[in-house]
Amino acid sequence: MLATMDGLLQILTLIAFLAGGAVLVVLKLAPPSRVVDHLIRFVLWGLLFAMGFRIGNDSGVAAQLSSIGLLAGATAVLSVAGTIVAIMIAALFIPDFRAPSKAAHGGNGKHGGAGREGAKHDKASGLDLAHLKAPAILLSIVAAGFALGVILPETALNLSGITGWILNILLFFIGMQFAQAGISLKEAFLKPATLVVPIATAAGTLVASLLLIPLFNLSAGKALALSGGFGWYSLSGVLITDMGDPALGSTAFLANMFRETIALLTIPFLARTRIPYLAVGVGGATSMDVTLPLIEQSAGPWIVPASFVSGALLSISVPFLVPFFFGLG
Repeated sequence: MLATMDGLLQILTLIAFLAGGAVLVVLKLAPPSRVVDHLIRFVLWGLLFAMGFRIGNDSGVAAQLSSIGLLAGATAVLSVAGTIVAIMIAALFIPDFRAPSKAAHGGNGKHGGAGREGAKHDKASGLDLAHLKAPAILLSIVAAGFALGVILPETALNLSGITGWILNILLFFIGMQFAQAGISLKEAFLKPATLVVPIATAAGTLVASLLLIPLFNLSAGKALALSGGFGWYSLSGVLITDMGDPALGSTAFLANMFRETIALLTIPFLARTRIPYLAVGVGGATSMDVTLPLIEQSAGPWIVPASFVSGALLSISVPFLVPFFFGLG
């Protein structure tokens, strides 16, 4: 129950920061959209650097990589692959999933952040060498933060709190950009994709994780519990540990952290395909917070409602699904 309340409080906090930015636009107190775009880009870089530093500076994570890294990595890869397959299948039956070219420009010719360069390339995949620049920059920033974290002594600072506040500031600016794009929330929530994406993400993640049973000789319950965090590593690992399996809890922590890392690396590419909702799906529960800025920058402000709703629904399900699956044995 406590975990559920914490999850709801987190969602409400994120909504408050998004809404705060939008309110400033309504009150005509927000800076020009071009300034907001630059602010989002710089704060996003700061968030990714802080996340890389946090991982590299945590000796406990480094120690776990050698012992349980293979199972955690396999769980993350299968979760992401299953999500991609499930959303692609859903796209066959729901046309709204495919070719959202009109929406991708925010309804007014505006495209989001890092995806602006890609607005000129509306071909089948939308990928060329120019599109490698943004992901390469983002990866370099994360790597630089990780390297510095490894080099420096382990800090006593509350890195989780620091990254949390950077994220809140980033979402505040995203709220501004979303409002400036003039997108209708009502219209966005009427789209089938807004609810189908989290359902497909959950189904694809869980079904794919069943392959862990023969590969690692796991029980069905443990395999499903490992992937049932949908990327929310800070909660899923704690839940499993508290239920009496610290080793599996550490694996879940790493598996969901790896999923978030894979999402950060693949979102800029997936957002430019014919099914940009793939970028939302791979983010899992983090598509409402950590990966939301990158999804918005890569695909455009139009995708923010679907991304937030998907992440929120998956996050709410974690405190219920992980204990349930673990209890299956």
